[in-house]
Amino acid sequence: MSKKDSHFDFKTIEQKLWRFWQEGQWFHAEVDKKKEPFSVIIPPPNVTSKLHIGHGLNNTLQDILVRWKRMQGYNCMWLPGTDHAGIATQMVVEKALARTGQTRESLGRENFFNKCVEWKEENGSLILDQLKRLGCSCDWKREAYTMDPQLSKAVRYVFCKLFEDGLIYRGERLVNWDPVLKTAVSDDEVDNQEVKGHLWHFKYQLEEDSSQFLVVATTRPETMFGDTAVAVHPDDERYKNFIGKNVRIPLTGKSIQVIADDYVKTDFGTGCLKITPAHDPNDFLIGKKHKLSFVTVMNEDGTMNDHCPNFVRNLDRFVARKEVIKRLKEQDLFVEAKPYAHVVPFSNRSKVPIEPRPSKQWFVRMDKLAGPAMQYVEKGELKFYPDVYKKTYFHWLENIQDWCISRQLWWGHQIPIWYCQTCQYVNTGVEDPSSCSSCGSSDLKQDEDVLDTWFSSWLWPLSPFGWPDKTEDLSYFFPSNVLVTGSDIIFLWVARMVMASHYFEQKLPFKDVYFNSMICDKQGRKLSKTLGNGIDPLEVVDQYGADAARYTFVSLSPLGGRIKMDISDFENGSRFIHKIWNASRFLLGYVTEETKEIPDFSSEDLDIPSRSMLYEYEKTVARINRSFDNYQINEAVEALFHFVWKSFCDWSLEVSKTSLKSGEDNSQNPVLSALFYVFEGILRFSSPVMPYLTEEIWHKLPQHPRWPREKSLVISLYPKADNSFSYEKDHKIWQSMQSVITSIRSVRTQAGVPPKVKLPGVIQCDDSFSDKIKSCSRWIKSLAAVDDLSFSEEVKRPKDSLLSTGNGYTVFVPVGQYLDFDKEEKRLSSECQRVQKIVFSLEKKLSNTNFIDRAPQEIVENTKDQLLNMTKQLETLSANLKAIQAK
Repeated sequence: MSKKDSHFDFKTIEQKLWRFWQEGQWFHAEVDKKKEPFSVIIPPPNVTSKLHIGHGLNNTLQDILVRWKRMQGYNCMWLPGTDHAGIATQMVVEKALARTGQTRESLGRENFFNKCVEWKEENGSLILDQLKRLGCSCDWKREAYTMDPQLSKAVRYVFCKLFEDGLIYRGERLVNWDPVLKTAVSDDEVDNQEVKGHLWHFKYQLEEDSSQFLVVATTRPETMFGDTAVAVHPDDERYKNFIGKNVRIPLTGKSIQVIADDYVKTDFGTGCLKITPAHDPNDFLIGKKHKLSFVTVMNEDGTMNDHCPNFVRNLDRFVARKEVIKRLKEQDLFVEAKPYAHVVPFSNRSKVPIEPRPSKQWFVRMDKLAGPAMQYVEKGELKFYPDVYKKTYFHWLENIQDWCISRQLWWGHQIPIWYCQTCQYVNTGVEDPSSCSSCGSSDLKQDEDVLDTWFSSWLWPLSPFGWPDKTEDLSYFFPSNVLVTGSDIIFLWVARMVMASHYFEQKLPFKDVYFNSMICDKQGRKLSKTLGNGIDPLEVVDQYGADAARYTFVSLSPLGGRIKMDISDFENGSRFIHKIWNASRFLLGYVTEETKEIPDFSSEDLDIPSRSMLYEYEKTVARINRSFDNYQINEAVEALFHFVWKSFCDWSLEVSKTSLKSGEDNSQNPVLSALFYVFEGILRFSSPVMPYLTEEIWHKLPQHPRWPREKSLVISLYPKADNSFSYEKDHKIWQSMQSVITSIRSVRTQAGVPPKVKLPGVIQCDDSFSDKIKSCSRWIKSLAAVDDLSFSEEVKRPKDSLLSTGNGYTVFVPVGQYLDFDKEEKRLSSECQRVQKIVFSLEKKLSNTNFIDRAPQEIVENTKDQLLNMTKQLETLSANLKAIQAK
């Protein structure tokens, strides 16, 4: 490496290496029955999406798993693709049309559909291009789209099959209605928001005696014109005499019955509940139970319809509310308004409150599909990581409702139903029928609705591989190995994919489900535009590079937990990237540019620090692989960081300076050979996390005989732990030596001794410790700046010395000439008090039988270790304080 390479120029390197990888086609997979496949399907982002921080984390996790398996020799196929995003795309295109004074109605259905296709062609690949910026090693040749011809064929096939099997039907149900988009929307397209409103109290007069009345409390007085009953609890003594009688709806005088139902809460409002079956989900169920009539009082756009009095007809529902309150007051029917905060469902597309509305829609019967989906998890055939999400999965499936799959849109998969205008027969087919299969008439009209976007998404594990045709790709890559997704769509997507794959193929769609973390800000709040606390991942990549972004995402990401993150966290990722870059510059400085190969090393030629390094390296490899196997990716990255920074860079490279000669070719030195072997191992096990950095450095390294070379690091062998370096004894010696060095450094820092000044050191220890450490004296002297080192079992404390105690030893360093004794006495006194409080607190905790009996064993043991360490620290502080006070 030349001096011009002093900085990791990620912008140039990322562009260069992405081209290199694409030219090599190492991310593409074909069916190869000699190799074991590892397949992953990307959760397809909407074509309208822009990369957000959640996408960044989710796809980084997928990429790490795929890159890891690819380096283990698996035939990896990571399928990329996008969702046509019915409502979102239609909204975007309609807004664009509005800017030119056009509407979809003025264009007509076919022309509007073509406009959506044009928009997708121009903009739909944006988010996938952004994933490439992040370094995602998808099989980009296989990019799929939910409106592709083959995937559309699969959608039609499934609709027809379920229709023929009696699992799809058309019926009238209460749905989430968006009055702006004028369509039913699914539960996942609804955001529940707390709204500060009022509970409006007003009178429903008894039909037989207007002087008697019930006071009803409601948040939606404008829906009273759709009331078909007033309900009270059967055991509520206040209203028992009213049950079975009739009251009149205010402002219209229409007569409705008072009914009794256990659903009514006696302590909410007045205990009287107006029942509007056509405009409230709970009222809908009560209406069905009591066989009440259903009166819809709103048009599709949220204005009041002809079932309402003239004074509110055609008014917006919220304007009508004000008018109703005004009239109630005028007619002395208004009682009071109490402030009331309640949850209101909003459409996350149009941002307005949705309107529960009875509507004729297409539904899938879900009860038959739910049972097998539950059994897969109950039997342990489908595993969740973390498994806490099984509870959410079961809750939804146990309380499953039929799925409303129709949408009143023009963009999407139009429902493959054709109504015969001659005999009214309902025709269906994967291909468009030319005539009625009942009477032969060609006068057919297709159902105008389109299918819910999720109806194509639940086939995502199957349809991109040519299904329903029996293709080679399907038999080889399906089912996939793991799905990485968010827990918020566990029932909207995960469970439905399980149902579809079982129903149509009698297989699971994937073997494991890994739920990624939710990213929050440092206060634990969800990131949002409203709060202004969002992090743009592309800005992060521009500022710090893809590797720093990827490393930071996963290093902070516990399995299925919550991440507290802000932009400053990426600084740490950037520092780690540059630490590894500088380590490569350090090593390459000990060979010449002409050095193409490094000779192997033998155990006999290695010193203790080198053997300890190899031992710890192999343990780290084992831990990383084990963590990846269990989807504990943040733990793998923690192990990676600890070994690379805390062990290899801070210790192995430092101690190697005593064995290597600066400015010379050290390629024949076994210590350098071991360092290069371990460093290449570091690059290999770090490659899935930081692919650009590791690839760039890897190409600059001379070849080591223990590492076979491929054309790219991304297809090179991933490290395995095979107990090749059983140097535990050497490792323990080196750990003791590190402890001594750290103790001496700590004393020197405490006293303010300049780094270049060498001082003597005296180690008080028994013979077994000194026998172990004496052979390492030269490294202690070098790394701790000691000019004379002595060992003794009995030591008289040297004059003006400070001590530090470790496991099996006490080290004394004479620092008198550098130490401000008055200042140090104050510091030690303060520290003793602080540590004493910690010791007292830990002792109190460990004397608590409740803590010992109830806390996890690991926590109890950690607390005991803490107490032991703090007690030793207190002893050292006290000894130093006593020595200073004795002066």
